[in-house]
Amino acid sequence: MASQNQVSSSSPNIALIAIFDFTQIFGFILLGIVLLTAALATTVRRSPAWFNFLSTWVLSCISYLVTLGQQTGEMPHSSICLLQAMLVYAAPAVTVTAGLCFIIEMWRIVSRVGASSGRGTVTFRDYGILIAAPYVVHLTICIEVLVLGLKHPKWVTRDKTYMFCHLDSALPAYITGTVVICVIVIAMVFVASTAIHIRKHMAASRLFQGQQVANIQKMVVRFGIFTILPVFGLALSVAQVSARPRGVADGILTIAIGTRAWNCVFNSRSSLMFHILVPAGAALIFGTQSDIMRVWCFWKKPTTSKGPLDMPARKVSESV
Repeated sequence: MASQNQVSSSSPNIALIAIFDFTQIFGFILLGIVLLTAALATTVRRSPAWFNFLSTWVLSCISYLVTLGQQTGEMPHSSICLLQAMLVYAAPAVTVTAGLCFIIEMWRIVSRVGASSGRGTVTFRDYGILIAAPYVVHLTICIEVLVLGLKHPKWVTRDKTYMFCHLDSALPAYITGTVVICVIVIAMVFVASTAIHIRKHMAASRLFQGQQVANIQKMVVRFGIFTILPVFGLALSVAQVSARPRGVADGILTIAIGTRAWNCVFNSRSSLMFHILVPAGAALIFGTQSDIMRVWCFWKKPTTSKGPLDMPARKVSESV
């Protein structure tokens, strides 16, 4: 594998590396606060898929921090470098797949409106699939990168930005990018379908009334924004590099990995900030909902409020 004494020919940008590490740690802490608040507060109810979605972003932050403190100077140990490469390539896929499972859960629940009894509900078996699917994808990509890294040890090296280890090959990035784009497209379809169903049926349903309709709509809007934003980044990157060799591929790289393609597209390492701020963005988008915020407003009188996706008490398996 790559020699431990190997150092990239370019000079590290210490300030940018520090910002990168800080944003990952900051996102990790924010996500941890949101998850613990939702888990421990009796006034906040969230579904397993919601917890799983944010937990995958915690995993993403951890993936980029594996070589924390070893980003300059001598190369990290080859096994540590390969481990981080596996996690880094798998991180985008596991987060978007968990997001897809979360929106599928919302879609299943809202689609029960007007359906016969038992249709549209989310069963415990469904939850098992929704929770496990992202990690199946994660494990598959980790194995793929492991095989490539063991077969081509010289590919395992530090990224040109010095921020983390990767494989010096476009193949794993293209595979991850393809998975990410396909999942995002599918997720957007479910977001649109859920929003349309809410607009057409939910307001008139006796199952969902008043504030609950508004809460569910807000959750769909939040997730829709979080899903659509990367698409704009992808479109911009593809447009910027379309005149260059392998332009479309670099566009996919941008949204999936966010390193080589950012340098190619904008010729500026600072453009990487769009990518590394996503975990903190996830925490802020999903952690600033009213019921979670009220938990931290300890000086105010507590209220018994249903969560954004807290459905009428029918079955535990139907609640999000």
